[in-house]
Amino acid sequence: MERPERSPGILRLPLTSAGGPREIASLKRPVRALVFDAGDVLYDATAWRRWLLRLLGRIGLHTNYRAFFYLWDRDYLHEVCRGRRDFCEAFEAFLLAVGFSRAQIDEIEAACQAKRNHWEANARPLPGVKTTLGRLRAAGLPLGVLSDCEYPGAVLGERLERFGLGGLFQAVISSLDIERTKPDPLTYLTVLRALGVEPEDSAFVGHDTDELAGAAAVGMQTVAFNFDPDARADVFIGRFEELLDVVRVRGLRAAG
Repeated sequence: MERPERSPGILRLPLTSAGGPREIASLKRPVRALVFDAGDVLYDATAWRRWLLRLLGRIGLHTNYRAFFYLWDRDYLHEVCRGRRDFCEAFEAFLLAVGFSRAQIDEIEAACQAKRNHWEANARPLPGVKTTLGRLRAAGLPLGVLSDCEYPGAVLGERLERFGLGGLFQAVISSLDIERTKPDPLTYLTVLRALGVEPEDSAFVGHDTDELAGAAAVGMQTVAFNFDPDARADVFIGRFEELLDVVRVRGLRAAG
């Protein structure tokens, strides 16, 4: 079944029936650790995708964000993130499948590599991420990252350091490290094992419908941020700073 469209890079603040901001609820149970998805939670991962779609439109591809990247993620990127395909080979095969010629693909790949390099050198955390994570760590809460990524966890950790988030995470786990992608239960259990906590003592902060459901299925509480329209979670937040109101951690207020 095709997934509903999410406008990239737009935060959705839950509303009351009167149209005003809803009071943010706390998680039902205190947590001993938080696990974060990386892209679209800690930083905007849609910038390159939106640029690519504009480039392909100028070449002649007429599609939309949802249809195009749903196919890419489902049939190609997940294999890359499990270590079963090379990114460049998968990307070339995808472009061939949607109808581009070899000559067009050469042009696209050259432009994409330069743009990806520029994004990686200039990406920044989403608003409120750095200060909020700093306060959570100051309160003694272990933090982890669990990302479906074409890079190993060590490389992802280096990228987070370049974003100014170095030293905040006790564990950074990439799908490439374990050859599994979310919502496979092993992915969540691997990062929780690294943090030394049980699922019921933790919460997952994510945006993707399936990944939030996967975290809930292993027993984690869930917080949805920058979320898909059909996402289900224990708590929804519209600003990253609201995580401080959601998480019940002793000493967090004093740390602030």
